[in-house]
Amino acid sequence: MPQKTSKTRVRRDTTKSWVVRYRWQLTIMAGLVVVLSFLFPGGASLKYKYQLDDIAPVEIIAPFDFHIMVPGERLEADLQEATKSEPFLFNRTQEVVENKITQLTEFFEASARIRQAKQQLQNSKDLMFRYRYTERYNETRSMVTADSATLAVLAEEFFTQYPFAVDSEPWQAFLEPLEGLGPQYNLDQFLTDIIQVCRNHWAEGIYDVPLSEITSYEVAVSNDEVPILGRPTDYNDLATAWQKAKAEVTNLYPEESDPRRALADKLVVEFMQPNLIYDQETTERRQADQRKRVPRFRGMVKEGERIVDEKDRITGDVLQKLNSLTAAIAQKERLERSFDFVLAFLGRILLVGVVVSFFFSFLATYRKHYFNQWRLVALLGIIILVEQGLAYLLVIRLGMSEYVIPVAVAAMVMTILFDARIGFMGATSIAMLSGLIMGNNLDFVIVSLFQSSAAVFSVRRLRTRGQIFTAIFVLSLASSVAVLAVGLFKVHAWPQIGEDVLYLLGISILSPIITYGLIGLLEIGFDITTDLTLLELSDFNHPLLKRLQQEANGTFNHSMVVGNLAESCANAIGARSLLCRVGAYYHDIGKMLRPEYFIENQFQGVNKHDTLSPTMSAKIVRNHVKDGLELAEEYGLPQEVSDFIPMHHGNMRIEYFYHKARQEAEDPDDVEESSFRYPGPKPNTKETGIIMIAEAVEAAVRSYEKPDIFKVQDIIDKIIARRLADGQLDECPLTLKELQLIRGDINSTTGLLPVIRGIYHIRVEYPDDKANNTASD
Repeated sequence: MPQKTSKTRVRRDTTKSWVVRYRWQLTIMAGLVVVLSFLFPGGASLKYKYQLDDIAPVEIIAPFDFHIMVPGERLEADLQEATKSEPFLFNRTQEVVENKITQLTEFFEASARIRQAKQQLQNSKDLMFRYRYTERYNETRSMVTADSATLAVLAEEFFTQYPFAVDSEPWQAFLEPLEGLGPQYNLDQFLTDIIQVCRNHWAEGIYDVPLSEITSYEVAVSNDEVPILGRPTDYNDLATAWQKAKAEVTNLYPEESDPRRALADKLVVEFMQPNLIYDQETTERRQADQRKRVPRFRGMVKEGERIVDEKDRITGDVLQKLNSLTAAIAQKERLERSFDFVLAFLGRILLVGVVVSFFFSFLATYRKHYFNQWRLVALLGIIILVEQGLAYLLVIRLGMSEYVIPVAVAAMVMTILFDARIGFMGATSIAMLSGLIMGNNLDFVIVSLFQSSAAVFSVRRLRTRGQIFTAIFVLSLASSVAVLAVGLFKVHAWPQIGEDVLYLLGISILSPIITYGLIGLLEIGFDITTDLTLLELSDFNHPLLKRLQQEANGTFNHSMVVGNLAESCANAIGARSLLCRVGAYYHDIGKMLRPEYFIENQFQGVNKHDTLSPTMSAKIVRNHVKDGLELAEEYGLPQEVSDFIPMHHGNMRIEYFYHKARQEAEDPDDVEESSFRYPGPKPNTKETGIIMIAEAVEAAVRSYEKPDIFKVQDIIDKIIARRLADGQLDECPLTLKELQLIRGDINSTTGLLPVIRGIYHIRVEYPDDKANNTASD
């Protein structure tokens, strides 16, 4: 009994520890479930959710009296018709006419003052010239100065008030004195003609809004009396009035050289303004009243009345009755708020929780390194929440087609940011949740799953940005095939199939574009390294790689070989091959600060460690990890890439210098082992574990002058066994089976052996070959 109690206590402590460790992840999941539950319809209303042409599995009887709603499209048409039937109201105002005529008259008076001032200045200049040799010269000169100042003041006021007359040749001539180059026509008659042109169009009526914005069948024009009804085209908007006025001016002044034509056109545009003022508030209030009068129902179903019989097809009329019943049930639940409502909401939470846990349990089981980071769990929760929010808004609220929900965007975003399995599982969960929100819409779930599978396939190995066009083609093809299959199976009308295909084609084109736009933002916001970033880091023109090549060429070549080995190993076990290659490129960048202390860079045959103590040598070697991390931070390497720098050595012991120190020490036990171990941490991903093995194997094989394949196999086995025995792979999720695949064999195409054989041109020697070689010797 005590033993059993002890086991129970251990199990309880373990569960408590797990909950504490993943408290943020659990909080995010619980919050997501609760929020999504508010987007779901009630369970009772889901009972009557069907699609057009479905077969009713049971007889459906009305549980209570309810009204039959007018279909959405028909109701929208009726509302628009009601809106158009209410005339736009305009108020005709004489005040505008009088003000503009007054302003036009004042313009002519101001221009007359300019002419008079110019004439006075010219007269003063003539007098000054006449008396230039007399005693009156100074007097006439003062007159010129005063008249010039008067003209400048008048001109500044004029052009400030009438800027359209600035720097224009017709206006310069218009403002010249009448005795000189000024107008040679009757200015009073010119003013009268312009006023008459404006009056003609004011009499017709000029709207203060464009004619295209008047959507009613009629307009009502009020002049402090009973409004006069007419067609919108009975009056003019401002642009049309200007155009007609220009034609009238042309008739008044038929000569093209007549300066009054251009002047009159400009004055009409400046002074002829709308005199029919739109009463927006009154119009919109009356339109709202008209829309309120539009009937929302077109009949009633009595309690106990049969809606559809068992095995009957769901027609359009039957579907509208069922939708009306669903809405009535939802409204009844909101009003009553009974115990049944509480139970229904609890059922919603449980149902959503089942679907959400389906995805996150997969994440916790098979992608634990992602689940361990609460930020990434939050990101996945946000993606799911946004998708369901769009489904609720676009389909439930706005009544749009379900195929505008961008499930493919979520699938591609999760695939690029994480991997293909997460992308597929996430898209599956989103499709299931969206289908439930829309009332068990199985058609949508099928089409979305097939489309999302195609989306995941098209970006599962992202290597070029040009794959966006491939994704568009693949998505378009998959969507069209899926919706056509569903349509043919359920005998949908061809116009309906065509409409669904068009929606899906639009989403197929937009989804990759939206995805590529989001990836950059999410990478920065959540510190995620995608294959697009890794591709940029793999470019040999990257400043850090160029510097490594120039300052530590031996290390650079070593990193390239390790990259080839690591990529082959990753392909063997299904790990991220591109991440392995890029991690290998940067894992030894710290060596470039002291390249001469590492054997791959010692080309002169001189080893600087010969003059150093083992402890100092070990310190220099260990420091390449610290130096590498500093360089990674300086050049802004992503964390996933920087992790390869300390983890490719873990906390292994630097064996050569450790044993050398023990040999030189008086008492070998006095040698402190920690001084000869790397700082760690140990590899914690499959990719960093691969680099640890590949880096050690490359260095070991390179130390042999003529390695054969059997010796290489033995080297690999010993290196893997040594790291397992030292506990370096304890935190790494590599299995023994995967370690075998990493090793490879001579007949495989992936793993270490095939690549090493190709790099060092190792020929496989069988026993017969050895015997023949011996005989020939």
